[in-house]
Amino acid sequence: MTTLAQILGSEIEAARWMASRARGLVLWNRVAPQDAYRLVEAAVAEHDPAILAELGQVWTLRPEAAESRLPPVLYLTHWLDRDHLVVEDGSTGQAVIRLLTLHAYQLDYWRRQDRL
Repeated sequence: MTTLAQILGSEIEAARWMASRARGLVLWNRVAPQDAYRLVEAAVAEHDPAILAELGQVWTLRPEAAESRLPPVLYLTHWLDRDHLVVEDGSTGQAVIRLLTLHAYQLDYWRRQDRL
């Protein structure tokens, strides 16, 4: 499975992203600072979309979910609310999915222009 450092291009970029996400947890979700980074580390290790999902990402269907009727690739375009995302899936155009659906997928990459 691809690591966050591989996806972002370096360990430094991965550490920056994780620190930023941890700060967000402290500010928006009122997670204690001493716990926030540990939560992000665990989520990255487990490829947990609840922490990893961000606009501009492309997620690919995990091999073990290949028998499902889910689209093979999803591009995250925007959030409807904290549990629902709008995605482009390549076959039907745009669709709304539940965040939990991303557990059947793995983060593949961010489109470069979305991260600038």
